[in-house]
Amino acid sequence: MLLSGVLYDGVLGLDAIRSRGGTTIVQQPAEAMYPAMPLNALQAGVAEHEASAHDMGRLLMKLADRELKESDMERDANMELENRIAMGRRFSTSFNTESLGPPSGYVCPDCNGSLQMVSEGNFRCRVGHAWSGDALLQARDEEVETALWVALRSLQEKSRLARRLAEDESSTPLYERYNALADEAEHAVTVLGDRLAEAYTEAGDHGAG
Repeated sequence: MLLSGVLYDGVLGLDAIRSRGGTTIVQQPAEAMYPAMPLNALQAGVAEHEASAHDMGRLLMKLADRELKESDMERDANMELENRIAMGRRFSTSFNTESLGPPSGYVCPDCNGSLQMVSEGNFRCRVGHAWSGDALLQARDEEVETALWVALRSLQEKSRLARRLAEDESSTPLYERYNALADEAEHAVTVLGDRLAEAYTEAGDHGAG
C-alpha cells in the first residue's frame, strides 16, 4: 500500500510486490497531502487498486476474503540483494558493490560516490543510496539551478568589486580595465537572470497544468 509522499519512493517496492503475486494499492492522488508518490506509481503501471483513505479499510477486508493459491517462484537475486541492504546497518559496505550491477557513469547526488546500475533506470551507490532515473534527473536539475544561482551571485559581486576598484583608479588604464570587467559581468548577470526567470515561469506553467 502506497500513501501520500513525494518523489518516486515506493514505485520499485510496489513493482516487486506485484511481481511476487502480491496486491498493490495506492491512495487517490487527488486527496493525498503529497500526491507525487501515488501518482508516480499509477503512471508507472504498478498499482492494481486506487482508493481513498476512507475506503482503504473496506478494500483490505474485501481482499482479505479472497482465496489465495500459492505458486512456486524462482529466486530473485536483485530482491535478495535489496533485502540484505535493507536489513543491514545503515550505509553498510559489507556487500560486494560490483554485485549491484555495472558502473553507470553517474555519481550519487547525496555522497558523490559512483552509481551502479541495479536495473534499467535504477541506480545505487556504494553506501546504499537508491535512485530512480527520474529522481536522478530531478536531483541534477536542482544541482544545475543551485550552480546558476551561485554564478549569478558571484557575477554581481564581481561587478560591484570592479566598480569600486575603478573609482580608486581615476582615469588610469586600470580604470578602463575595471569598468570593462564590470560591464562584462553586468551583461552576464542580465543574461543569466533572464534565463532563470524564464525557467521559473516555465516551471510555474507546468505546475499549473
